[in-house]
Amino acid sequence: MSSSDVRPKSRRWLKRVALAVLALLIIVVLPLGFILYPVFKSYPAAASSTGSSAADQNAQDLAHLRNMQLVERSFTAETSAAFVQAVDELTAQASELDRPALAMGAAKAVAIARNGHTNVLGLAGGQGFNAVPLRLGWFADGLFVVRATAEHRDLLGAQVLAANGKTPDELVAALRPYVGGTEKYARELSPNFMISPELLHAAKLAAKVDESAFRFRKADGTEIERTLAVVPDKGEPSTRTVWPKRDLSPVAPEKGGAGWVHVLDGVTPPYLSRPDQNAWHSYLEGDNILYVQVNRFRDADGAPMTDYLAKLLAEAGTRKVSHAVVDLRFSPGGNYMLGTDFSRLLPEAVPNGRIFILTSGNTFSAAISIASRLKYYAGERAVLVGEEMGDAGQMWGEGGTTVMPNSKIAFRYTTAYHDWENGCRLSQLTTCFLPNYVYGTAPGSLLPTVPVRQTFASYVSGEDAVLSEALKQAKQAK
Repeated sequence: MSSSDVRPKSRRWLKRVALAVLALLIIVVLPLGFILYPVFKSYPAAASSTGSSAADQNAQDLAHLRNMQLVERSFTAETSAAFVQAVDELTAQASELDRPALAMGAAKAVAIARNGHTNVLGLAGGQGFNAVPLRLGWFADGLFVVRATAEHRDLLGAQVLAANGKTPDELVAALRPYVGGTEKYARELSPNFMISPELLHAAKLAAKVDESAFRFRKADGTEIERTLAVVPDKGEPSTRTVWPKRDLSPVAPEKGGAGWVHVLDGVTPPYLSRPDQNAWHSYLEGDNILYVQVNRFRDADGAPMTDYLAKLLAEAGTRKVSHAVVDLRFSPGGNYMLGTDFSRLLPEAVPNGRIFILTSGNTFSAAISIASRLKYYAGERAVLVGEEMGDAGQMWGEGGTTVMPNSKIAFRYTTAYHDWENGCRLSQLTTCFLPNYVYGTAPGSLLPTVPVRQTFASYVSGEDAVLSEALKQAKQAK
């Protein structure tokens, strides 16, 4: 064969390879890029801080916020236009805004998206904003003081009847426009605002920026009024959602615990004993029931969560436990991929028993995803016990967090859709988070099967009303 015969064949082979590559590019890569680009599109970079006046700095921060319309995918045409208008109105007031007013104004604009993951973050007394010397918790029978400085220890256990002339329920309603997401989520976060006079003042819910007037009902039934000035330390600003449920634990937080007393001091119920540990487990009822509490789906230092959960499943299998309880009441989420195998395999490790899933308004994001998968794989053996979760089964997530260059106020934007009740449909291929086509489930409603809300009296006695109900259900299932 001559070299002239080889060259045409070689060219034909190269041409076929090139056509195959081009076809692959057209059929697979380009559509995939089209789908993925909006999910992983970066938020436009903030300009370097150059403003010489407060007005200039606020305007620069609001220009950064305004760019949310370019990446936020939960916006509709209507809500996007309303968001831009709200930011423009804030910009016109830039010279009048202090940091709390800027934060609350931005929060109100962002909340127009009506999505739980799309919010200004860290709006909480003691986290970069001032706070009175109290921490509050919601219970079935109202709002109560759970933590206070030693000077105000007499207020521990008191019910909050009013703050600045408004009842707690009236404050929740008035603060609703500042929090995107469900009614449950807004109520869950409301104590963050109620303890901060400057945040309330920015929302026109307090007359002064440095104090609030409260009315309390003490345990003996007497009612008192007390005006509380803010503590000197505002704490460090947070770039994450601050969850008031953390204050229900008597275990002092790593920062800000000195000089404070708690209504449960001397009594630490197991379910409140390790609030800062990602996950832990024990065995109840004579080792017959596995109890695992997951407080966030993240790896700990040197300890991947997937390894921990895999070992837990193996251990539970050798013990042949009858039932399992998965406590997600204090889990704001994380990376749900870390719990996918666990949520699928746990019902196999407990082949005949019930899988109890404990939830609250603090159960959010990835924790909702795992609750969905647990319910799906456990089928009729799944029992959701507790309160409605902090978001709906349909939500926008992913995206990221960005920070305003001058005020350092953080906010979250979202880029991918999730449906943890019905699953993603093919028609939603351009919006649903692609891994959900592999890991998503369709278990139906995620509302509690057995609704339980703890009263303050049961809480302060050290009882865990939600877990107690799950254990009661387990005994009835034998």
